[in-house]
Amino acid sequence: MFISHSTREDPYGGEVRGHVIQGLRERGYDVLVDAERLLPGEKWHPRLYEWLLECRAAVVLVNRAALTSTWVHREVDILMWRHHFNHSFLVLPAPVGDVTPEDMAAAGFEDLMSLQLVRRIATVCKGDVPDAAEAAEAIVRAFPPLPAPTDDDPVQRWAEDITAQLSQVRTMSRLARMGRALGLHDRHLASSPVTDVSCGFLAAQMLHTHDAPRLRSAVGEVARHMDSTALNELVRLVLPVWIDAASARRVLPEEGLERQAVVLNVHRPETGQYYLGRAFCMDVSRYCCISVSAPPPGEEDPEDELRLACEQHIRSRFGMSSREPLAGAPRLRDCDTYVVIHAEHCTLSQAERVVDWLHEHIPWVHILLIPGEQLPDDSALPGRLSQAALLTPPFGADDERVAIRVAYGMLNDWGIPHIGDDAWMSRINRTNARG
Repeated sequence: MFISHSTREDPYGGEVRGHVIQGLRERGYDVLVDAERLLPGEKWHPRLYEWLLECRAAVVLVNRAALTSTWVHREVDILMWRHHFNHSFLVLPAPVGDVTPEDMAAAGFEDLMSLQLVRRIATVCKGDVPDAAEAAEAIVRAFPPLPAPTDDDPVQRWAEDITAQLSQVRTMSRLARMGRALGLHDRHLASSPVTDVSCGFLAAQMLHTHDAPRLRSAVGEVARHMDSTALNELVRLVLPVWIDAASARRVLPEEGLERQAVVLNVHRPETGQYYLGRAFCMDVSRYCCISVSAPPPGEEDPEDELRLACEQHIRSRFGMSSREPLAGAPRLRDCDTYVVIHAEHCTLSQAERVVDWLHEHIPWVHILLIPGEQLPDDSALPGRLSQAALLTPPFGADDERVAIRVAYGMLNDWGIPHIGDDAWMSRINRTNARG
């Protein structure tokens, strides 16, 4: 059981946390909480990434400090990422003190607000701030028995797959060097000796976002200590981690919606594919990516060209002949189909009409639209795109360009192309040639 909190400077919150820990342990839970493991002066310990992967459930104590805590938001992103794919993974949001559900929503915890348990706890604890032991008892009492564990957790499996590749590295000092390349301090790599670092611990660090040059340096530390098959697979698995994990999670389909349209404020179609790889933990059994870019403008109408390109790529992906209606495209079971549309040569209104046309023919397909120009806010979205989510990533055009070049280098030196469709590598080559 993982406890996410920000109570070190909140005496009341700390007291609630202590009673919650005691109550959960009395019920037989193994409680993972950083307050018992952090070194003096530390606010975050990399070992928490392992706990976030290992835990079977979590309690999020939301006091005033947690509302603005970068660390709590990061932990919630990972917890809700796991919950999205595996609803047997339980997350219990618990307002502490005078925090209300409205405060949580305003602070960006909308995902937590979708969980019914938060309302049960808020009802128990609303009004005057209760005694800390009483508040903790309400939290512990609200937590249901854990369901039987399942292996349907792609976040966990992703880290396990990375661990399996790294286990080929028999030289522990090389694993330690990889950890340093990822930005870990020696005191985090192991207690004693410093070279005794686990592959699972390093794999868990990939839940965090790493810039592409740092990622390349980290893989380079172990590349010569792995066979080509394991190295190829490691490169495939870690390439998307330059994409911010919290940002990538927003392209996942919302529960209850048949389809989703996201306008992604980036410059390169490859970035859309990396977003999907990051969001789905490189589990290609869960998503199908069809990437579409229209040719440069000529005599033909760019809207017609983009529509034709969408149709050709969809038919090619599903093995459909030109005589078959597009509406007959097969819906893959337990697999989300995304069409990444790079509307570089179209206006936003033209792109909107193409998306509308595509949804008329295939209403269940998800759209990731990369517009020809960056949009300042969602007020610029026309027509039905006004219902789409506008996603502006936390990196700029230069970061994006560098990341794609570094990814190309890693694939060229160590890996093989697995992201996206068969034309992905050729597009990267063209991108690299254009500079």
